[in-house]
Amino acid sequence: MTLLPPHLPPSWPLSTCGWMWVVWVFCWVVSANFTLKMKKNETLARLQHTIPTTFGMVALFHHGNVPELDWGVLYYSTATAIMGIAMTFVGLVFSGWARVHLGKYWSGTVALKEGHRLIISGPYAFVRHPIYTGLLTAVLGTAFAVGTKEAFTGFIVMIPAYILKWRREEKLMRQEFGQEYADYAARSKAIIPFVI
Repeated sequence: MTLLPPHLPPSWPLSTCGWMWVVWVFCWVVSANFTLKMKKNETLARLQHTIPTTFGMVALFHHGNVPELDWGVLYYSTATAIMGIAMTFVGLVFSGWARVHLGKYWSGTVALKEGHRLIISGPYAFVRHPIYTGLLTAVLGTAFAVGTKEAFTGFIVMIPAYILKWRREEKLMRQEFGQEYADYAARSKAIIPFVI
């Protein structure tokens, strides 16, 4: 690992991660057209996670285009960049698996669909919020690949936003599914298998 003065690191790790994110976003947007009608949906509360997520992604990907976010390079290491790229790939694939497994019940907001049922199989057998597990893993992986202070700051800013979001989701699930969800929550972890 090489410590660098505060200038831009090589762009290939960010470009590699960036293309994976582009493919992921494209698939996410297209698949959003195949979900059920909303039964119950949040309104302005979604800003609690969309604003920090937007900041986090800008901090991750700006690569010198937003001078106010140029806080300096922490390190550059080819090995760490490759590890970060691998983490990004694994995180995006895991969140994609969860999204596909959730199918027509998925929503980008905290919501219930018409005829909603509780999904506890596939990736949901490992954690209650596998989409967030995958997304945060991918963001951390991209931060490792980039190695800048702002990239890690973006990741840190996103953590409490997703904690708030999954708590809102769990409140809604408990109201809708009662003891069924309580039993599921008692035997599973929220986001990191066997940990939390």
